[in-house]
Amino acid sequence: MWVPVMLAVCIRCGNIKQSPSVRCVVCHFQPREAEDKARSLILSTAYEIDGEYRGKTNDELQAIAASIKKGEQYSFEDAEIRSVVEYADRVLAVPAKRLAIDGLRWLLPPILVLAVVYFVLLWKK
Repeated sequence: MWVPVMLAVCIRCGNIKQSPSVRCVVCHFQPREAEDKARSLILSTAYEIDGEYRGKTNDELQAIAASIKKGEQYSFEDAEIRSVVEYADRVLAVPAKRLAIDGLRWLLPPILVLAVVYFVLLWKK
């Protein structure tokens, strides 16, 4: 059976989907509220906060999906949902200017190195 790189479980029907944020092809549920987005992220392999991986394994997600399909509800911890929502709020609060500056800090050095290598190779011709 082919398993996608990213795996998520629909919190409504238990269908396996490729990403926590996409619409379920079976029940057409798409998480829109912050708490539903948090629940969907928790039931995925994409669940990471502050560099700490908290996601479920593919086997765990398959078992949870089967359980939800049988009509059983997955028991989410309220504190965990709040933690995900608060983290998302902090991430979304980062100003665009800050993102641009950080992006330049990461991208500018390798671009300069590549440019120097290019000109050195061009100069030798």
